[in-house]
Amino acid sequence: MADEIKFDKRNYRKHNDKNKSLINKSLRELGAGRSIVVDSEGEIIGGNGVYEQAKKLKMPVKVIETDGSELVVVKRTDLKTDDDKRKRLAIMDNSTSDTSSFDTELLKVDFELPVLQELGVEIKIKEPEQDAEVPFTEELLEEHNYVVLYFDNSVDWLQAESLFGLKKVQALGSKEGFRKIGVGRVIRGADALENLKKQLKEVG
Repeated sequence: MADEIKFDKRNYRKHNDKNKSLINKSLRELGAGRSIVVDSEGEIIGGNGVYEQAKKLKMPVKVIETDGSELVVVKRTDLKTDDDKRKRLAIMDNSTSDTSSFDTELLKVDFELPVLQELGVEIKIKEPEQDAEVPFTEELLEEHNYVVLYFDNSVDWLQAESLFGLKKVQALGSKEGFRKIGVGRVIRGADALENLKKQLKEVG
């Protein structure tokens, strides 16, 4: 089975030279920590960088088969809790992960932005410039005063949309551009106040 292990053809993780060097150093000096994961066809799901360096070091490979219903624990019988080597491994186990990054272009091809957010992946996307309905100015003129409202949840945002008549820019379900949903345009204060008055009258 070890001979049948193949690198992921669409690896979402990018490993720079520094990251590869750290993985190699960790394996060489501290031994293997975490295991890697392959699918039933032997293609790597997670651990391409580790497997690449392990091959260079000609480390033996031991395959544990599971259907995912149990947690496979790697027990290092050569390490004790207070061992210096163990402490170093605990640090390098995390540093080797932190020094790699996602291939965002490949992720955007295979996944829509809401799905990536559900998976815990945040991608900073440069928003296309939008023409504001009210031009911003550095002059403190009465007709150019602003109040900025920030909403960190969809419920408040939807209420504000209706209350202030906000316009929303979105590309939900589109793989092109990945523009964030919930981007409010600048609206005139008089219009916002008028909408608010109407809402209050309806409530009253």
